[in-house]
Amino acid sequence: MKGPILGWDVGGANLKAARIAEDDTSGPRMLERPFPLWRDPHRLPAILREAADCLGTAPTMAVTTTAELADCFATKREGVAFVLDAFRTAFPGVQPWVYSVDGRFRSAEAARQRPHRVAAANWMASATLVARTFPDALFLDVGSTTTDVIPIVSGRVVVKGRTDPARLRSGELVYTGRLRTPVCSIVRSVPLGGRRCRIAAEHFAVAADVYRWLGRIDEREYTCETPDGRGRSRLDAAARIARMVCADLEMIGLGEVDAIADYISRAQVRQIASGIRQVMRRLGPVCPSVAVLAGEGTFLARAASEEVGLSPRNLADEIGSAAARAAPAAAVAYLLAAMADKA
Repeated sequence: MKGPILGWDVGGANLKAARIAEDDTSGPRMLERPFPLWRDPHRLPAILREAADCLGTAPTMAVTTTAELADCFATKREGVAFVLDAFRTAFPGVQPWVYSVDGRFRSAEAARQRPHRVAAANWMASATLVARTFPDALFLDVGSTTTDVIPIVSGRVVVKGRTDPARLRSGELVYTGRLRTPVCSIVRSVPLGGRRCRIAAEHFAVAADVYRWLGRIDEREYTCETPDGRGRSRLDAAARIARMVCADLEMIGLGEVDAIADYISRAQVRQIASGIRQVMRRLGPVCPSVAVLAGEGTFLARAASEEVGLSPRNLADEIGSAAARAAPAAAVAYLLAAMADKA
């Protein structure tokens, strides 16, 4: 590797970046920043520059993107082009390399020509890096919004789906995460007063409220917007959970909120476990017995892996906790460095 490399994972709700350098023996420098792209997409070049200034700029950049799914774009083609335009504006002297679902890097121009090859390829980057250390594993990456369930057998990534729709069908993409997932997409009813109670089909509360109340995240880790625009304290979260049954904290007690939150958390673990089981059934006898956990929701990945009988291992033990939380950004940087070393 000649010179430092910046790896980017540009999402619709979060921006993640990693900087690796030849003389850095302590692992990559990492940055995570919430950025709801759909609200102000034209700020993306400035956000990219700020991130690079914070980490330290680099002459070589590796990019993966899921931002093209943001609903400010009519098509993924439009979204990919927008992200690449943002990099050209932010770093006019740099030609980024864009990672694709076939495990190859493409020039920005080639990526524009085949946008569906580079759209939502971040899981492949992470899994390819993981396969170097864990040649037989199910890679579970639980983020703020989605969960990846990626099978690795004999050092190869053996997925059934490579597009988002195909991955949703195969169980390799479960659209549920630690923070942004609406509660009404996790459950249809909850326990209340010793009976089952239907919930409101409204964006009253999200997974972040559940885990804020249960103490799995603190106020600083509640990085997404709150559904009601109010605060991120435990009581604020409890009030939003109560609203899911069209109540408030004057109508139901905190003990009932606790039971509701615990029920929702268990249901979300079952959602993830369902995707894992679907992948395991397809693999049959060659299915690995180890789950490698990454992302900000490793506690969910661990619970789901244990529910299906897998032995969990933390990716953080191999590449550090910050890099494991933002695995795709670190992965594309390392993979591009390896490619440069071979050239």
